[in-house]
Amino acid sequence: MIKPIVRKIQLTGGSTYIISLPKNWVKEHSLKPGDEIEIRQDKQLRLILTPKNREGDERREKTIGLNCNKPDISFVIREIIAYYMAGYSLVTVSCNRFTADDREMIKDVVRKRLLGAEVIDENASSLMIQFLVNEKDLSLTKSISRAFNISYNMLRDSMDALWEGDEKLSKEISDRDDDVDRFYFYTVRQLSLSVEYSDILENEGYNLTQIINIFSVVKSIERISDHSVRILQQLQTLERLEDKRVYDHGKTTADFYKTSVNAFFNKDGNIAHDVIKKEYDLLNSNVLITQSILSSQLDPKKTGSLLIIMDSLRRAIRYSIDIAEAIIDLLAKQSEPFEELTD
Repeated sequence: MIKPIVRKIQLTGGSTYIISLPKNWVKEHSLKPGDEIEIRQDKQLRLILTPKNREGDERREKTIGLNCNKPDISFVIREIIAYYMAGYSLVTVSCNRFTADDREMIKDVVRKRLLGAEVIDENASSLMIQFLVNEKDLSLTKSISRAFNISYNMLRDSMDALWEGDEKLSKEISDRDDDVDRFYFYTVRQLSLSVEYSDILENEGYNLTQIINIFSVVKSIERISDHSVRILQQLQTLERLEDKRVYDHGKTTADFYKTSVNAFFNKDGNIAHDVIKKEYDLLNSNVLITQSILSSQLDPKKTGSLLIIMDSLRRAIRYSIDIAEAIIDLLAKQSEPFEELTD
């Protein structure tokens, strides 16, 4: 923990209160006499000092080197994704046992799943990956919106693919999961950076206390897309969904999901409460259909696949409820607009 610095307030000119800035802070920002400092007041009456016109352009580069004694590619990929979400701008992966196939696998996964990731240097034993992400081009809200639109269409289309027995559509839907992951990882990255750079949240009307609620929403979106893929995997066993009740329940669940996320984008607590009120009826419907499947005389493998579908739809309902609850909590933490400071 950084030790706080105490400064005494001084009075100069009979009417102006001043305090001195810490020398190290001034040097780290390369400030000099005559440079301007922007001062804002937050909800707790704290003052936030930012070098004017520098916050977005002068963010420090973070570099980490990974040394792998064993060529476990899945380990390396998880580490890269973790540092990406933590806000690092450059990751160097070093391993003397890398093969050409290892490097190609890492590059392929990184490019598919991490927005703005580029390999800028490579040799037989290392990869240097830079994350060229500009949040000005893709805001937090837009990122979440794109993740949701893909996820929602995945859930709806997965039910259609099952109903029609469309394997081609099933493969295409599954490929979209990487796109949802890209926006999910990007959003988590932005939330991590917002701890240091409050403008990421403030520019969109959020504050630091709401980070956990925003994360809860985007995590639920990512999980629902995963369950859409899980639903599609049952096509191999079923060949085609013949139970209209399951199909209709899937469509209703998708609409329920959409209503919940719309409440988030509109910051509408009333809609969120309405979503929560419908939880019992929707989950009860899921239970009744599940019990009917269990009592049927279907082939055990098909019964198992139908139960997996119903379980994934139940989880999608629960994630939608989680989103609605996160919205209510988020609105309770809504900040008042910054007050104008006077000299």
